Amino acid sequence: MSTVDGGTVLEARKVRYYSYNDEAAFFGWLDKISCVTSYAGRGDTLYIEIDAAAVGDDDFIDLFALFRRYGVDREQLRPLDQGHFASWF
Repeated sequence: MSTVDGGTVLEARKVRYYSYNDEAAFFGWLDKISCVTSYAGRGDTLYIEIDAAAVGDDDFIDLFALFRRYGVDREQLRPLDQGHFASWF
């Protein structure tokens, strides 16, 4: 996780999709998470910008689940945890 121009950026590196619909499901899920403000790929990394101040429990759970399912480093979510999900790490 990093900050760029005041926004918080998560990195999804080398995400493996097993089919077109699998990739569509990933981005569809990302589009439904309300704290995600934008995303863009460069090379083998997808940069996901979020509004860290807007991350509620539901957003955190969805980000954690999405990252777990697709093998994205979940440790970068730790600073977003309000203390409710420490045992998940």
